[in-house]
Amino acid sequence: MASTRRILCQLPISMPFETFKPYYDLLQRDYDLVKRPDTETQIRDVPTGLSKPDLFSYFGLSLAQDREILKSMLRAEQEGFDAIAGACVFDGAIRAAGNLMNIPVVGPGETSMYLAKMMGEHFAIITSDPSFTFKIEHHMEQLGMRPFAIGYRPVRSLSLGPEKFFGCCLGTDYSPVIENFSQIARGCIQDGADVLIAGCGLMSPMFTVSNVRDIDGVPIIDPMLVSLKVAEMLVDFRAAGIPIISSKGLFMKATKGDIEEGCKALGLI
Repeated sequence: MASTRRILCQLPISMPFETFKPYYDLLQRDYDLVKRPDTETQIRDVPTGLSKPDLFSYFGLSLAQDREILKSMLRAEQEGFDAIAGACVFDGAIRAAGNLMNIPVVGPGETSMYLAKMMGEHFAIITSDPSFTFKIEHHMEQLGMRPFAIGYRPVRSLSLGPEKFFGCCLGTDYSPVIENFSQIARGCIQDGADVLIAGCGLMSPMFTVSNVRDIDGVPIIDPMLVSLKVAEMLVDFRAAGIPIISSKGLFMKATKGDIEEGCKALGLI
């Protein structure tokens, strides 16, 4: 294995560095708290496609954006990255990319739900926008994780307006988001949650870097860190010759030639 693990941290939309630098800095500070000294992270956006997070509210547009996410991810292996850590709890294009490449591709939403099941009995997910709750609930159902979440409204959202929320993302005062999250979290705890997932990659690093790790003793999972740490682990497994993904059944692996031919025909590479 190379002395340095290179992990691509894939954002889900177009977020030019010049405009969103405060968020890039926040996410990098988040990663730096837990990543190994020999891990190098590179945060990359999707240069084409959607540029407004609220457009993810629309199921069709969100699915269409997955194609653009996939195109960005497919470059990673050729560029020498050892793994991809997704940076959106929707896990857009994660399964497709993992089946088309040989390096690990990790979804923060999926892995955070699995971790929450290990940490407690019933989790709740709090996201940043009310319209995101439906897609996250759908993702939860697809993963078979619904039985491990609280029974009533397992996915809830902040009540801050989008302008206030994005002002916090691009600023240094995260207290409005933290206070609103805490309020929503206490309702989840009252309804049986013993683990909380901060269900938005724009939001979760705010808690970690602010040393807000739990609400009334109930731990908060930061999905950005979970995807990164699982990616590191799978890089180690792969280097040791340990399989990291199935190549049979639903995830039957095409040959390298067929993958290249198919991706070219689809305009993915």
